[in-house]
Amino acid sequence: MIKTRQALIEDPSNLRPHIVLLGAGASRAAFPNGEAAGRPLPLMDDLINIVGLQPVLEQVRLEDSKEINFELTYGQLISEPTYARTVKEVEQRIDSYFSALSLPDEATLYDRLLVSLRPKDAVFTFNWDPFLFDAYQRNRSAVLLPEIFFLHGNVRIGACLDHDKWGARKDRCPQCLQQLADVPLLYPIGQKDYSANPYIRRNWDAAKILFRDAFTLTIFGYSAPSSDKDAIELLRSAWTARSDRTFEHIEIIDIAQQWFLYDHWSPFTPTHHYLFTRTFEQSRLARWPRRSCESLMYPMTQGQPCEDFPLPTTDNLAALQAFAKEISCHEEKLE
Repeated sequence: MIKTRQALIEDPSNLRPHIVLLGAGASRAAFPNGEAAGRPLPLMDDLINIVGLQPVLEQVRLEDSKEINFELTYGQLISEPTYARTVKEVEQRIDSYFSALSLPDEATLYDRLLVSLRPKDAVFTFNWDPFLFDAYQRNRSAVLLPEIFFLHGNVRIGACLDHDKWGARKDRCPQCLQQLADVPLLYPIGQKDYSANPYIRRNWDAAKILFRDAFTLTIFGYSAPSSDKDAIELLRSAWTARSDRTFEHIEIIDIAQQWFLYDHWSPFTPTHHYLFTRTFEQSRLARWPRRSCESLMYPMTQGQPCEDFPLPTTDNLAALQAFAKEISCHEEKLE
Protein backbone atom coordinates (compact mmCIF):
# COMPACT_ATOMS: atom_id res chain seq x y z
CA MET A 1 0.00 0.00 0.00
CA ILE A 2 1.27 3.45 -0.92
CA LYS A 3 1.18 6.46 1.37
CA THR A 4 -0.84 8.92 -0.70
CA ARG A 5 0.20 12.51 -1.13
CA GLN A 6 -2.85 13.74 0.78
CA ALA A 7 -2.26 11.38 3.69
CA LEU A 8 1.38 12.45 3.87
CA ILE A 9 0.51 16.13 3.74
CA GLU A 10 -2.18 15.82 6.41
CA ASP A 11 -0.15 13.66 8.77
CA PRO A 12 3.18 15.41 9.52
CA SER A 13 5.45 13.81 12.10
CA ASN A 14 7.60 15.55 14.66
CA LEU A 15 10.79 13.99 13.30
CA ARG A 16 14.36 15.16 13.72
CA PRO A 17 15.65 17.98 11.50
CA HIS A 18 16.45 18.02 7.82
CA ILE A 19 19.70 19.98 7.51
CA VAL A 20 20.88 21.62 4.29
CA LEU A 21 24.48 22.70 3.68
CA LEU A 22 24.95 25.15 0.81
CA GLY A 23 28.05 26.01 -1.19
CA ALA A 24 28.72 28.39 -4.06
CA GLY A 25 27.54 25.77 -6.55
CA ALA A 26 23.98 26.21 -5.23
CA SER A 27 23.96 29.90 -6.15
CA ARG A 28 25.40 29.21 -9.58
CA ALA A 29 22.73 26.53 -10.10
CA ALA A 30 20.07 29.04 -9.04
CA PHE A 31 21.35 31.69 -11.45
CA PRO A 32 23.29 30.03 -14.27
CA ASN A 33 22.86 33.16 -16.42
CA GLY A 34 23.48 35.65 -13.62
CA GLU A 35 21.26 37.21 -10.97
CA ALA A 36 18.60 39.90 -11.48
CA ALA A 37 20.99 42.32 -13.19
CA GLY A 38 22.89 39.59 -15.05
CA ARG A 39 25.95 39.56 -12.77
CA PRO A 40 27.59 36.10 -12.75
CA LEU A 41 27.97 34.09 -9.55
CA PRO A 42 31.64 33.37 -8.75
CA LEU A 43 33.20 30.16 -7.52
CA MET A 44 36.59 30.24 -5.80
CA ASP A 45 38.30 29.16 -9.02
CA ASP A 46 36.97 32.07 -11.07
CA LEU A 47 36.28 34.70 -8.40
CA ILE A 48 39.37 36.75 -9.28
CA ASN A 49 38.25 37.18 -12.87
CA ILE A 50 34.54 37.70 -12.19
CA VAL A 51 34.97 40.21 -9.36
CA GLY A 52 37.73 42.01 -11.26
CA LEU A 53 40.62 41.62 -8.84
CA GLN A 54 43.33 41.29 -11.51
CA PRO A 55 44.32 45.00 -11.52
CA VAL A 56 44.74 44.93 -7.75
CA LEU A 57 46.75 41.71 -7.69
CA GLU A 58 49.03 42.82 -10.52
CA GLN A 59 50.48 45.39 -8.12
CA VAL A 60 51.96 42.71 -5.85
CA ARG A 61 54.29 39.77 -6.37
CA LEU A 62 52.57 36.48 -5.75
CA GLU A 63 52.89 32.94 -7.01
CA ASP A 64 50.79 31.75 -9.94
CA SER A 65 47.98 30.77 -7.56
CA LYS A 66 46.30 34.11 -8.26
CA GLU A 67 45.27 32.65 -11.60
CA ILE A 68 43.93 29.45 -10.05
CA ASN A 69 42.17 29.82 -6.72
CA PHE A 70 41.28 32.91 -4.76
CA GLU A 71 41.73 31.34 -1.33
CA LEU A 72 45.36 30.52 -2.11
CA THR A 73 45.90 34.08 -3.26
CA TYR A 74 44.28 35.62 -0.20
CA GLY A 75 46.33 33.36 2.06
CA GLN A 76 49.52 34.68 0.50
CA LEU A 77 48.38 38.30 0.70
CA ILE A 78 47.43 38.29 4.34
CA SER A 79 50.64 36.53 5.36
CA GLU A 80 52.65 39.54 4.15
CA PRO A 81 52.25 42.68 6.33
CA THR A 82 53.47 44.85 3.43
CA TYR A 83 50.34 43.88 1.49
CA ALA A 84 47.93 45.26 4.09
CA ARG A 85 46.58 47.93 1.74
CA THR A 86 46.07 45.38 -1.03
CA VAL A 87 44.23 43.07 1.37
CA LYS A 88 41.87 45.88 2.34
CA GLU A 89 41.14 46.75 -1.29
CA VAL A 90 40.52 43.09 -2.18
CA GLU A 91 38.12 42.74 0.75
CA GLN A 92 36.26 45.92 -0.21
CA ARG A 93 35.87 44.85 -3.84
CA ILE A 94 34.53 41.45 -2.84
CA ASP A 95 32.09 42.99 -0.38
CA SER A 96 30.91 45.53 -2.98
CA TYR A 97 30.42 42.89 -5.68
CA PHE A 98 28.43 40.48 -3.52
CA SER A 99 26.43 43.27 -1.84
CA ALA A 100 25.19 44.42 -5.25
CA LEU A 101 23.76 40.99 -6.14
CA SER A 102 19.98 40.74 -5.96
CA LEU A 103 17.10 38.34 -6.44
CA PRO A 104 14.71 38.74 -9.37
CA ASP A 105 11.04 39.31 -8.57
CA GLU A 106 10.23 35.80 -9.78
CA ALA A 107 10.39 32.70 -7.57
CA THR A 108 13.92 31.30 -7.46
CA LEU A 109 15.61 28.13 -6.31
CA TYR A 110 16.30 29.83 -2.96
CA ASP A 111 12.58 30.51 -2.45
CA ARG A 112 11.80 26.88 -3.31
CA LEU A 113 14.45 25.63 -0.92
CA LEU A 114 13.20 27.67 2.04
CA VAL A 115 9.48 26.94 1.67
CA SER A 116 10.25 23.22 1.32
CA LEU A 117 11.59 23.12 4.90
CA ARG A 118 9.98 23.55 8.32
CA PRO A 119 10.96 25.44 11.50
CA LYS A 120 12.52 22.27 12.94
CA ASP A 121 14.94 22.24 9.98
CA ALA A 122 17.93 24.44 9.21
CA VAL A 123 20.01 25.77 6.33
CA PHE A 124 23.73 26.41 6.76
CA THR A 125 25.63 28.27 4.07
CA PHE A 126 29.25 29.08 3.31
CA ASN A 127 28.17 31.66 0.72
CA TRP A 128 28.79 35.39 0.93
CA ASP A 129 26.02 36.21 -1.53
CA PRO A 130 22.74 37.64 -0.18
CA PHE A 131 20.27 35.21 -1.75
CA LEU A 132 19.47 33.05 1.29
CA PHE A 133 18.94 36.09 3.51
CA ASP A 134 16.88 37.98 0.92
CA ALA A 135 14.74 34.94 0.11
CA TYR A 136 14.14 34.43 3.83
CA GLN A 137 13.02 38.04 4.21
CA ARG A 138 10.45 37.85 1.43
CA ASN A 139 9.01 34.46 2.42
CA ARG A 140 8.95 34.73 6.21
CA SER A 141 5.48 36.31 6.40
CA ALA A 142 3.94 33.75 4.04
CA VAL A 143 4.92 30.48 5.70
CA LEU A 144 6.99 29.27 8.68
CA LEU A 145 10.59 28.76 7.57
CA PRO A 146 13.69 26.91 8.80
CA GLU A 147 16.47 28.62 10.71
CA ILE A 148 19.33 29.97 8.60
CA PHE A 149 23.02 30.14 9.57
CA PHE A 150 26.00 31.79 7.86
CA LEU A 151 29.21 29.88 8.55
CA HIS A 152 31.48 32.33 6.68
CA GLY A 153 29.59 35.54 7.30
CA ASN A 154 27.43 37.29 4.71
CA VAL A 155 27.16 40.67 3.01
CA ARG A 156 23.62 41.23 4.29
CA ILE A 157 24.12 40.62 7.98
CA GLY A 158 25.56 42.24 11.05
CA ALA A 159 25.88 41.08 14.65
CA CYS A 160 26.13 42.55 18.13
CA LEU A 161 29.47 41.45 19.56
CA ASP A 162 28.23 41.84 23.13
CA HIS A 163 24.84 40.15 22.87
CA ASP A 164 23.49 37.12 21.09
CA LYS A 165 21.75 39.21 18.42
CA TRP A 166 22.08 39.45 14.67
CA GLY A 167 20.11 40.90 11.79
CA ALA A 168 20.33 42.97 8.65
CA ARG A 169 23.53 44.94 8.20
CA LYS A 170 23.27 48.47 9.69
CA ASP A 171 20.33 47.51 11.94
CA ARG A 172 20.66 48.08 15.67
CA CYS A 173 20.90 45.56 18.46
CA PRO A 174 17.50 45.44 20.19
CA GLN A 175 19.24 45.10 23.56
CA CYS A 176 21.96 47.76 23.56
CA LEU A 177 20.75 49.78 20.54
CA GLN A 178 24.26 49.86 19.06
CA GLN A 179 24.59 49.40 15.31
CA LEU A 180 25.28 45.80 14.36
CA ALA A 181 28.89 45.19 13.35
CA ASP A 182 29.73 43.71 9.96
CA VAL A 183 30.64 40.03 10.14
CA PRO A 184 34.01 39.12 8.53
CA LEU A 185 33.81 37.35 5.18
CA LEU A 186 37.39 36.23 4.56
CA TYR A 187 39.43 33.75 6.57
CA PRO A 188 43.05 32.98 5.62
CA ILE A 189 43.69 29.51 4.26
CA GLY A 190 45.42 27.28 6.80
CA GLN A 191 44.33 29.41 9.76
CA LYS A 192 40.58 29.70 9.53
CA ASP A 193 39.73 30.70 13.08
CA TYR A 194 35.96 30.52 13.28
CA SER A 195 35.99 31.14 17.03
CA ALA A 196 37.38 34.68 16.94
CA ASN A 197 34.07 36.30 15.98
CA PRO A 198 31.25 35.58 18.47
CA TYR A 199 28.57 35.42 15.78
CA ILE A 200 30.53 32.97 13.62
CA ARG A 201 31.38 30.88 16.68
CA ARG A 202 27.69 30.61 17.63
CA ASN A 203 26.84 29.48 14.11
CA TRP A 204 29.44 26.72 14.24
CA ASP A 205 28.19 25.69 17.68
CA ALA A 206 24.68 25.45 16.22
CA ALA A 207 26.05 23.38 13.34
CA LYS A 208 27.57 20.85 15.74
CA ILE A 209 24.26 20.45 17.58
CA LEU A 210 21.99 20.29 14.53
CA PHE A 211 24.24 18.01 12.48
CA ARG A 212 24.29 15.63 15.44
CA ASP A 213 20.50 15.64 15.68
CA ALA A 214 19.72 15.60 11.95
CA PHE A 215 17.64 12.88 10.34
CA THR A 216 18.49 13.90 6.79
CA LEU A 217 21.42 15.91 5.44
CA THR A 218 21.43 17.58 2.02
CA ILE A 219 24.72 18.96 0.68
CA PHE A 220 24.07 21.28 -2.24
CA GLY A 221 26.82 22.67 -4.44
CA TYR A 222 29.56 22.47 -1.83
CA SER A 223 32.89 20.99 -2.85
CA ALA A 224 34.46 20.77 0.64
CA PRO A 225 37.79 22.37 -0.33
CA SER A 226 40.99 21.22 1.33
CA SER A 227 41.27 24.64 2.97
CA ASP A 228 38.18 23.78 5.00
CA LYS A 229 39.26 20.28 6.02
CA ASP A 230 39.11 21.05 9.75
CA ALA A 231 35.62 22.48 9.40
CA ILE A 232 34.44 19.50 7.38
CA GLU A 233 35.87 17.11 9.94
CA LEU A 234 33.97 18.98 12.64
CA LEU A 235 30.71 18.58 10.71
CA ARG A 236 31.44 14.93 9.92
CA SER A 237 32.16 14.07 13.53
CA ALA A 238 28.98 15.87 14.62
CA TRP A 239 26.92 13.99 12.01
CA THR A 240 28.27 10.59 13.09
CA ALA A 241 28.33 11.31 16.83
CA ARG A 242 24.72 10.37 17.58
CA SER A 243 24.68 6.82 16.20
CA ASP A 244 25.80 4.63 13.33
CA ARG A 245 23.13 6.34 11.20
CA THR A 246 21.14 3.21 10.44
CA PHE A 247 18.11 5.16 9.19
CA GLU A 248 19.52 8.58 8.36
CA HIS A 249 20.22 9.59 4.77
CA ILE A 250 22.53 11.99 2.97
CA GLU A 251 21.62 13.64 -0.31
CA ILE A 252 24.22 15.26 -2.56
CA ILE A 253 23.06 17.77 -5.17
CA ASP A 254 25.97 18.37 -7.52
CA ILE A 255 26.85 18.20 -11.21
CA ALA A 256 30.14 16.35 -10.59
CA GLN A 257 30.53 12.68 -11.48
CA GLN A 258 28.97 10.26 -8.99
CA TRP A 259 32.19 8.30 -8.44
CA PHE A 260 33.94 11.53 -7.47
CA LEU A 261 31.13 12.60 -5.15
CA TYR A 262 31.00 9.22 -3.46
CA ASP A 263 34.76 9.26 -2.88
CA HIS A 264 34.60 12.85 -1.67
CA TRP A 265 31.73 12.37 0.79
CA SER A 266 32.16 8.71 1.78
CA PRO A 267 33.30 9.66 5.33
CA PHE A 268 29.77 11.05 5.84
CA THR A 269 28.01 7.90 4.62
CA PRO A 270 28.96 4.99 6.91
CA THR A 271 25.76 3.09 6.11
CA HIS A 272 25.70 3.99 2.40
CA HIS A 273 22.30 5.65 2.71
CA TYR A 274 22.89 8.35 0.13
CA LEU A 275 21.31 9.78 -2.98
CA PHE A 276 23.05 11.71 -5.76
CA THR A 277 21.05 14.18 -7.86
CA ARG A 278 22.18 16.78 -10.36
CA THR A 279 19.40 19.31 -9.76
CA PHE A 280 17.32 20.58 -6.88
CA GLU A 281 14.16 19.55 -8.75
CA GLN A 282 15.23 15.90 -8.44
CA SER A 283 15.88 16.21 -4.71
CA ARG A 284 13.80 14.88 -1.84
CA LEU A 285 13.07 18.44 -0.74
CA ALA A 286 11.51 19.34 -4.07
CA ARG A 287 9.58 16.08 -4.40
CA TRP A 288 8.22 16.01 -0.82
CA PRO A 289 8.31 19.64 0.37
CA ARG A 290 7.99 20.00 4.15
CA ARG A 291 7.64 16.20 4.40
CA SER A 292 11.11 15.10 3.29
CA CYS A 293 11.86 13.19 6.50
CA GLU A 294 8.46 11.47 6.52
CA SER A 295 9.06 10.34 2.94
CA LEU A 296 12.04 8.39 4.25
CA MET A 297 10.58 7.15 7.51
CA TYR A 298 7.43 5.52 6.14
CA PRO A 299 9.19 3.26 3.61
CA MET A 300 11.84 2.25 6.15
CA THR A 301 9.57 1.57 9.13
CA GLN A 302 6.24 0.62 7.56
CA GLY A 303 7.18 -0.54 4.09
CA GLN A 304 5.00 2.16 2.56
CA PRO A 305 6.41 4.03 -0.44
CA CYS A 306 5.25 7.63 -0.53
CA GLU A 307 3.52 9.33 -3.42
CA ASP A 308 5.33 12.53 -4.21
CA PHE A 309 3.81 16.01 -4.55
CA PRO A 310 6.56 18.14 -6.09
CA LEU A 311 6.89 21.88 -5.76
CA PRO A 312 5.17 23.66 -8.64
CA THR A 313 7.40 24.82 -11.47
CA THR A 314 5.78 28.24 -11.46
CA ASP A 315 7.96 31.35 -11.32
CA ASN A 316 5.13 33.20 -9.55
CA LEU A 317 6.32 33.72 -5.99
CA ALA A 318 2.82 34.18 -4.55
CA ALA A 319 1.69 30.91 -6.13
CA LEU A 320 4.69 29.08 -4.68
CA GLN A 321 3.98 30.51 -1.23
CA ALA A 322 0.31 29.54 -1.47
CA PHE A 323 1.30 25.95 -2.32
CA ALA A 324 3.59 25.78 0.71
CA LYS A 325 0.98 27.35 2.97
CA GLU A 326 -1.58 24.68 2.06
CA ILE A 327 0.89 22.08 3.30
CA SER A 328 2.05 24.02 6.35
CA CYS A 329 -1.45 24.52 7.75
CA HIS A 330 -1.45 20.84 8.73
CA GLU A 331 1.66 21.40 10.87
CA GLU A 332 -0.08 23.63 13.39
CA LYS A 333 -0.97 20.66 15.57
CA LEU A 334 2.76 19.98 16.04
CA GLU A 335 3.54 23.43 17.39
